[in-house]
Amino acid sequence: MSVYQPCDIRGEVDELSPELYAKWGLLLARNATARRPATGGRPQFVIGGDVRTHTPEFLAALAAGLAAGGAQVHSLGIVPTPLIYFAKRHLDLDACAIVTASHNPPRYNGLKWMIGQFPPTENDVLELRSDTERLTDRPLAPAGFKATELNIWPEYLQWLRQQWGSGPLAQHPLRVVLDPGHGCWARHALACIHRLFPGVQASAIFDTPDGTFPGRDPDCARPRELGALCAEVRAQRADLGIAFDGDGDRVAFVDDQGAALSAEQATWVLLHSMAGELPGRVFVYDLKFSDLLKRTAAAMGATPRAERSGHAFIRATMLGCDAAFGAEISGHYFYGALRSLDDGLYSALRMMSHLAGGERSLSQWRNACPPVYMTADLRLRVAPEQRGQIIERARQTFADLPQTHIDGTRIDFADGWALVRASVTEPSLTFRFEGRDGPSLARVVDQFCDALGDIGQRVRHLVQQSARGP
Repeated sequence: MSVYQPCDIRGEVDELSPELYAKWGLLLARNATARRPATGGRPQFVIGGDVRTHTPEFLAALAAGLAAGGAQVHSLGIVPTPLIYFAKRHLDLDACAIVTASHNPPRYNGLKWMIGQFPPTENDVLELRSDTERLTDRPLAPAGFKATELNIWPEYLQWLRQQWGSGPLAQHPLRVVLDPGHGCWARHALACIHRLFPGVQASAIFDTPDGTFPGRDPDCARPRELGALCAEVRAQRADLGIAFDGDGDRVAFVDDQGAALSAEQATWVLLHSMAGELPGRVFVYDLKFSDLLKRTAAAMGATPRAERSGHAFIRATMLGCDAAFGAEISGHYFYGALRSLDDGLYSALRMMSHLAGGERSLSQWRNACPPVYMTADLRLRVAPEQRGQIIERARQTFADLPQTHIDGTRIDFADGWALVRASVTEPSLTFRFEGRDGPSLARVVDQFCDALGDIGQRVRHLVQQSARGP
């Protein structure tokens, strides 16, 4: 698989190099310069990276490349991704670039960036790839170059205090357990909560930064990775458990009974936390989510709008329609108040404030969430040249049924839907099914699989395997 993904750059470390990061820096600086007004001037970049062991070397090369391209470089060092977004917004800078592989395993790294307000498009990534391949020499920074080192933590804390400091969390504190997973929020999230809300009884596990992630996988969206957090919440009789991914922009929740919330349940609760902000606004959601969220947002007065999976796609759609809220199934939550950006700690404080200001515990909210009857995201390895053929076959086979083609093909049956799409992270097709109830789900799976021959039988096997559990 190429390191050039539709939203960003991501790959195993042996596919990456300081030379590549220097070239990317040079090209991003040139791109930002071309987008500046006619008055000209050097583009202002803020950069930073995650805790992975290879990040400092890549970050230094990125900074050198940006400087070689004429950018003025401000470095935050090793910090959570949301802090870099905040610095760009707060200081009104032209662009940001982040050395991170987000939730991927320790052997991965990558690059996220943003020039102006919009994330890169697929064409932007493809253009960066072709321009990189044409560069022969590693760009060198001007003699004596040194990035300006910034400490934006005081301003970030003050901003969070303005958002949440006088709300219900200050008057009705909770007992909370944090799980940074040895990632970028390690040591920081706990310190922030103690500074903002001295009355909150907060503790943390896996709270030392370690780019080898010895405690758990950096992907907090996998419930099996939250076992230690669930146990600690039960042991402390806490009100809430909060887990972050490797670079700190994603979040997952555990309730007061030690049960991890599903993506649908967590988003359903967050939608209710925004009840006063949704009427007349747009809610952008990952098309892989259950239709429960679409119905819930509409009942709350919002206009639901589906978008393909990927933080850049959801963010771009939110910016285009001035949406109030957006959610990706992997635990990214985006807010209009943040210029459609995501921030794992901001989402955590929103959930904490919602619980502190209400009469329900998180387990009561979870139990109140209507049940969802759907499969997991099922992945089937398929040769690249066959993936498009299979998606087209599904389209033609069910041509008489309503379909959407935002990403792959979603087919709407009388009592549910089926989705087939190409994975952007591995050579696979992904399938997902939902029904109105258990029997409806079984009928949708059967109708889809029966019509697709051998591929359908392989998908049916995945469904059966998933139902049996690990």
